[in-house]
Amino acid sequence: MQEPHTNHHQAHVRSSRYKMSNPPAASARPDIISLDVMLSDIDEGRIRVPRFQRPYVWSAAMMRELFDSVLKGYPIGSLLLWAPRELKVATMGHIGPIQTPETTVTPVSLVLDGHQRLATLYGVLRLPEDHPRLESAGKDDLNWWVGYDLRSEETVQLRREEDFINPTTLPLRSVLRTADFVRFARGIDSNARLSKQEKSILLDRADKVQRAVRDYRLALTSMRDGTVDDAVAIFSRINRSGRRMTADQMAVALTYSEGFNLEDALDQLLGDLEPYGFGDVSRKTVLQGLLHAAGQSFVKPKFDDLRRADTQSSLMAALPKVSKGLIEAAKFLNDTIGFSTGKLLPYALQLLLLQIFFTTSKLSSANLSDDVKLTLRRWFWATSFEGWFASANTSEMAESVNVMEAYARLPSDAEARRGLETFFVDRPLRPFPTSFDRRSARIRALLLVQIVDGPLYDPVTKAEHDGSKLLADPERRDLPYIFPLRSGLEARSPANRILLDRKYGSSVRQFLLDHLDDERLLKQHSINQAGKQALNSNDLRGFIAAREAELERKEGLLLASLGLSVSDQTDRAEEDVDVDDE
Repeated sequence: MQEPHTNHHQAHVRSSRYKMSNPPAASARPDIISLDVMLSDIDEGRIRVPRFQRPYVWSAAMMRELFDSVLKGYPIGSLLLWAPRELKVATMGHIGPIQTPETTVTPVSLVLDGHQRLATLYGVLRLPEDHPRLESAGKDDLNWWVGYDLRSEETVQLRREEDFINPTTLPLRSVLRTADFVRFARGIDSNARLSKQEKSILLDRADKVQRAVRDYRLALTSMRDGTVDDAVAIFSRINRSGRRMTADQMAVALTYSEGFNLEDALDQLLGDLEPYGFGDVSRKTVLQGLLHAAGQSFVKPKFDDLRRADTQSSLMAALPKVSKGLIEAAKFLNDTIGFSTGKLLPYALQLLLLQIFFTTSKLSSANLSDDVKLTLRRWFWATSFEGWFASANTSEMAESVNVMEAYARLPSDAEARRGLETFFVDRPLRPFPTSFDRRSARIRALLLVQIVDGPLYDPVTKAEHDGSKLLADPERRDLPYIFPLRSGLEARSPANRILLDRKYGSSVRQFLLDHLDDERLLKQHSINQAGKQALNSNDLRGFIAAREAELERKEGLLLASLGLSVSDQTDRAEEDVDVDDE
């Protein structure tokens, strides 16, 4: 049973929560800690966030939802902390928007799981009064200004100047600051526009908010001593049902313990890809390329080996050639395939194998012969349409690197080319899908065909727009429907989605109807004459059938130019989610 909130209990938690009689190495134990004590420990530098954690990524809505749970007393999940015997893990300089203090206190506990939640709580409740609040500051700064509307009794974002001076909106940063809270309460009490009854209700609600935050208890799992290997192992077991630590996070954690900065190496590789649009590819992908170049298995990495000095030296030595190979692979995707974002890449491993091709062959994307260029184009589109990487097993994945290296050593040799073709172009190409999900490689292939077919036009501005940039932007890439989704099952078809900014929303169909005389616009968005007529007569089924036929025709033309074709022996089906979408 939860104990009542008292100063004695706080002191007990602070002094005893890490203690255990003769604990084994890397022992883990559950506990409960008050939110107030947790914040104080962060203030004093007792709790820090290791640099191998992903950066803060939560949206304003997620922040409000967390505080809504806190104020209602709902559990928000357990935090996982680790107090290593010797602190050799680099930590972040900020938790949320607040700089972490320099400290010599021990033990220091590292946040292994719960960074986003902890940073949200700390950043909002400890937000400095001078934190940027003007609308021009940008959402990354403004999001930290979370308040509680005492009238509607809901968490809100403070955005405009009037939000900050609203006497009935309690900034949550004031809740645990006695002087600020008293000042806010006096503002309500002295407000001539509020009736005596309104003041009483609002002050009572403000008190409830303060008590809810002050008395809130967090579930905590504390781990003491042990190595980074132990930390990763315990994390994996405790977090089986939640977000698993990824391969790159494990690798970075292990190498940090020995002072090798693998995170900076991965950041460098992603930075090298940024000018070509592929800085958004998964960190795991560039890690796999680095591991392979250093003589390590990229399919089943042995993370313990990353702690060895010779392995770390090999990784650092491989960095320049991996960087060059990735850049050439990105240039090939830009210039020869025709797109520039990892969010459209059907499979991340396609980038890895292209990097291995350019690293092994020492060729550049600019000086490929026509035969080699055609072979690589055929390989790319075949693996995109047939789902090769989704169905390949571990052995096939490992062998795929050997096959690509063999071809890269003799790219003009007919036998080497046949070896590549035999290994990769061995499965039927999947037909047009029945539903839309960007996490499907087949859907990404469909979107790519539309992008590389020619420039896309905006129905309002008539200007060309970049499909790659559209799909790369998380704020814009939720492509709008032409007919409302509620219109029927046919509305789920990918043919009912259009490569335009989501800002057009339900207005897309009207925009198209207003421009039915613009043949260039309709052609580039795959609306043929039959589709035009069906659109004009509000015929959903006719429109979907006509646009599917036009999209299939465009796919067929591209594939035919490569000597490929979609199988007529495979039934259409809903597309599986077979790629990561971070």
